[in-house]
Amino acid sequence: MLRRSFLRNIVAASAGSVLLRAQAVGISVTPLRDKLSLLSGAGGNIVILEGPDGLLMVDSGLSDSTAGILTQTDKMGKGQVTQLFNTHWHTDHTGSNVILGQKGAKIIAQENVKTRLAKGQYMEFFKRKVDPMDPAGLPSETFKDKGKIKFAGETAQYEHLPPAHTDGDSVIHFHNANVFHGGDLLFNGMYPFIDYGSDGSLEGMAGNARKIAKMVSDDTIVIPGHGAVAKKGDVTEFADMLSGCLDIFKKQLAAGKTVEQMQADKPFAQYDEKWGKGFMKPEAWIAMNYAGMKKA
Repeated sequence: MLRRSFLRNIVAASAGSVLLRAQAVGISVTPLRDKLSLLSGAGGNIVILEGPDGLLMVDSGLSDSTAGILTQTDKMGKGQVTQLFNTHWHTDHTGSNVILGQKGAKIIAQENVKTRLAKGQYMEFFKRKVDPMDPAGLPSETFKDKGKIKFAGETAQYEHLPPAHTDGDSVIHFHNANVFHGGDLLFNGMYPFIDYGSDGSLEGMAGNARKIAKMVSDDTIVIPGHGAVAKKGDVTEFADMLSGCLDIFKKQLAAGKTVEQMQADKPFAQYDEKWGKGFMKPEAWIAMNYAGMKKA
């Protein structure tokens, strides 16, 4: 990659890091259905189910947001997080794992999540080294494919989907309340970050978005990893965008286009107005996928 494009990547990565830090400020709570609530502003979107003896949490936000998260959970039920489910390994979804684990939470995640957290990782796009997680924050229960949690009269079914955002992506569906958390397989209203270094791919993202669209109904409350609460139609639109972008990338690469040529040509202009205003701006979207697809 030429220096100019490399610098663009660094700028985009820095912007993403700033965004994630900013999200740790001003945590808000939105009631969903039954005893389920959404915590937003702590990094990745968090869902909490209140039970008579504690709380079930899906994802734990950034480490910088732990105090704010605990301030909110202390107001819910008995305030103790007894079970924590991680949708994948990224630190904006696992940042409070250690504290919650030390406080006695049982942490559940797909087996690849534990492997990556235990080893530490390097995120090429963000030029960031992630140290191995303290054992207190590692999942104590792992699974390969799927399972379920019975909690407070609710049945939450979880399933590992093929590599896409990472190789450990799982979704969880609270069936009685019909609330579905898609983790970072879903971004609402913005281009998603794809971690090619964790075996992610645009093709996998498009395929899993199609799968998720079939897993939810028109009445399902869909929680993306990032962005506003969504519904089935939003998932379908996200899948259509990803599939369209995948086709364009394949044609551009087959034509021998360089990343600079693609950025100058703006082949994704039809999508940029809606999807290119998050932290993943159009040039960064091209650079990330170009580098990842060229290595594949």
